[in-house]
Amino acid sequence: MNDHDLFFLETIFTRSADGLLICDRQGRILKMNQAAERLNGIRSSEVLGKDVRALVKEGQINRSATQEVLETRRQVSLVQTTPRSGYSLLVTGTPVFDDAGEIAYVVVNERDISLIRDMKRQLAQVRQESEKMREELTELTLRELTDNDVVAQSPSMKQTVHLALKLARLGASNILLSGESGTGKGLLAKFIHKHSPRAQNPFIQINCAALPENLLEAELFGYEKGAFTGARETGKAGLFELAAKGTLFLDEIGEMSPGVQAKLLKYLDDQEIMPLGSTRSKKIDCSVLAATNQDLLELTRKKRFRLDLFHRLNTFTLSIPPLRERPEDILELTRICLKRFNKKYSRRAHIGYRSLQALKTYAFPGNVRELINIVKQAVAMCDRRQLDDYLIRLTDAPTCPDPGTPVKKTDGSLVQTLESVEHDMLKQAAQRCRTTRQAAEFLGISQPTVVRKFKKYHVRIRSG
Repeated sequence: MNDHDLFFLETIFTRSADGLLICDRQGRILKMNQAAERLNGIRSSEVLGKDVRALVKEGQINRSATQEVLETRRQVSLVQTTPRSGYSLLVTGTPVFDDAGEIAYVVVNERDISLIRDMKRQLAQVRQESEKMREELTELTLRELTDNDVVAQSPSMKQTVHLALKLARLGASNILLSGESGTGKGLLAKFIHKHSPRAQNPFIQINCAALPENLLEAELFGYEKGAFTGARETGKAGLFELAAKGTLFLDEIGEMSPGVQAKLLKYLDDQEIMPLGSTRSKKIDCSVLAATNQDLLELTRKKRFRLDLFHRLNTFTLSIPPLRERPEDILELTRICLKRFNKKYSRRAHIGYRSLQALKTYAFPGNVRELINIVKQAVAMCDRRQLDDYLIRLTDAPTCPDPGTPVKKTDGSLVQTLESVEHDMLKQAAQRCRTTRQAAEFLGISQPTVVRKFKKYHVRIRSG
């Protein structure tokens, strides 16, 4: 080894940020760098040639890595305290063996573990700040969601939105949104897409209940030229193809026919579709979200929905609670709707405590959609700026039976039962409308018929 190499090694030894010591086979200190002097609070001139065991006896250090290396003949790491400097050191002693297999030297490396503790504290602080930023971003997202009519003030809705955000950021697919009609499943689906890695790509939505089986299949999977009578000469791309790299939202999936269910299951299994009239499958990459207001598990028991498809779609389920279980959200939604429709209709209408209490106790069978329509009607139809009386009448009105809902049995005849239902619907129209023309539009009958039936049942429209 030449002088240059020796100088190079000496420079490394001297300038090292870690404390370095070299001891001989008797445990005597042969060399110590400046960092070791600082960490131990001693000068090399005080300890060179001194046995490390003596330093332990004198209390200058509490343990000696060199001593333990000499005793065990292996590398040793320990925590050492140095009273003079006050440091706690992570010390590693490494044996250097000669050709005869005996320990010739012990190289000791020392590092101040308070630096590690500081790094841990800094890391914990960074994580805390990161978590705070994540919470702030979540709050901003919640406010953005509120702008789209999906309010999350209630604990149950907050939990649903937090889960939706988590799944969106993970880029999860096969998410099932369940909830009653009008709870905002479509808006939540758009929200998931917007905050997913696919946000810059298409969001395609279809209502599975709106089309018959053959048309739904053609819309979803597309078709080739001449696939069926009336097909386009050029064929047509399906919604799966249009949603490539993006999101396909299947609303009212409980209404999907068994044949289309089978093709959807195949796509979810291998991400391939087969257009109508084609003999070759196409590979399509898109995220699938589905929504239903039905109990899919119950539909599987009735053989109306495939159990295997249910399990594929049920990978992640988000349940949107009905509005009647979210009283905290009713007030916020009312405020948002009132502001929007005041602006739309150039009104300055307002509501008070009485109507807010009435809204909080109303069942809202139509959920958020019904609340929006009630506020919209009040702002548009009520001539007074104070909407309380109008809103209270709307929320006190009996709910019209849905078409297809069985009429409960009574002791009266069929005619009496029909007259009772007709009377209830006329009273509701009288409470919700200000003119017989509006009542006719509300009931779907002619104005003269409304006038005649109002007279028959002694029903009168109240003034707004």
